[in-house]
Amino acid sequence: MEDLLTLHRKQLRDLQSVITQKKKSATKKTRRGVNDDCERLERELKEKQAAEIAALEKGSNPDASTEDNEDPSDPALGDNPEPEIPPTDEDLSSKLQESNLEDPTDPTNHERISQPQPSSSKKPNRAKARLARRAAQIEEITEQAKQEAASQPNLRAIEAERMKQLFDENGLVEIQIAPDGHCLYSAFAVGLEGAGIPLSEEQSSDGTKQRGYTFTRKAAGEYISLHPDDFVPFLEEGETLDGHVKKVVGTAEWGGQMELLALAKQYGVTVKVVQAQGVGVTAMNEEDGENADVWLAYHRKGYGLGEHYNALRKK
Repeated sequence: MEDLLTLHRKQLRDLQSVITQKKKSATKKTRRGVNDDCERLERELKEKQAAEIAALEKGSNPDASTEDNEDPSDPALGDNPEPEIPPTDEDLSSKLQESNLEDPTDPTNHERISQPQPSSSKKPNRAKARLARRAAQIEEITEQAKQEAASQPNLRAIEAERMKQLFDENGLVEIQIAPDGHCLYSAFAVGLEGAGIPLSEEQSSDGTKQRGYTFTRKAAGEYISLHPDDFVPFLEEGETLDGHVKKVVGTAEWGGQMELLALAKQYGVTVKVVQAQGVGVTAMNEEDGENADVWLAYHRKGYGLGEHYNALRKK
C-alpha cells in the first residue's frame, strides 16, 4: 500500500506541474478551455487512484463485504477482480496528449504553448480600407478641380493681352517695378523722373538727381497731414490720421487711391492709370495737374502677391 501511495503522490505532482505550465501559457481566448481540461484530468486521475486503492484493499482482505467495497454494476469488478496496474510515466504522457495538454518533459513544450496558432482566415484591416477609400476620394476631388481649372479662362493672360492693347493705343512703354510693397511710390518716382519733375525742393536747388520711394512716401505723408479733412473720411475704422501717416512714411505698407491722390496734389500732376478693367484709362487730379502727366500701369492678376503698379513712359 505504501508503494502505491508514493506512486500516487508522484503522479499528482507531475500532473500539477503540467497544469501550472498550461495555465501560465493560456491566453484570454484559450483560458476557459484550458481550465476545463485541467479540472477533468485532475478528476480522472483521482478517480483512478481511488479505484486502485480500493482494488488493493480488496486483494488484501478477500472476506470484505461486496456491499461496502464493490459496485455490482461496475463491469471492472467481478468474482475474481484483479488489481489495476499502476500507470507508468508513458501512460501519463499519452493521457496528457489525449487531453490536449503538453508533456512537461518535452523541451519544446513552452515554445509551442507560447506561440499563437495562425488564423485560418485573415480578417480584413478596416483602418487600411478606410484610408484607401479616403485617398481615392481625395484623388477624385483633385482630378475634378484640375478639370474645372482647365475649363476656366486664364485671367492673367486675358489681362496681359488687354494691357498690351492699351499700351499700344496710348504709345506707352511699361517699366517693371519690384513688387516689394513700395511699388506705387517707386512707380510714381519713375514717372516724375520721366516728366522732368524733381522729387524734392532740396534736390532741385543743388541739382542733385536723387529719386526713389523714400521721397514720394514722405511727400504723400506731408500732404495728408496738412489736409486732414480731405482724408480722414477715408481712413479705416479705428485708425487715426497720425497713425496712417506714420505707416505711409516709415513702413512698406501698400499705397492706394488715397496716397495716389495725395501725390498728384503734392506734385501738381495729372495721374493716368492704365488697367484692363473698365474704360481702360482713368485720370486723377486733371484740374490741378498742370505740371505733367504721370502714367502708371495697374495690374490685378499679373503678379502672385496681388495688386501691383508698374511705371509707364511715352515712346
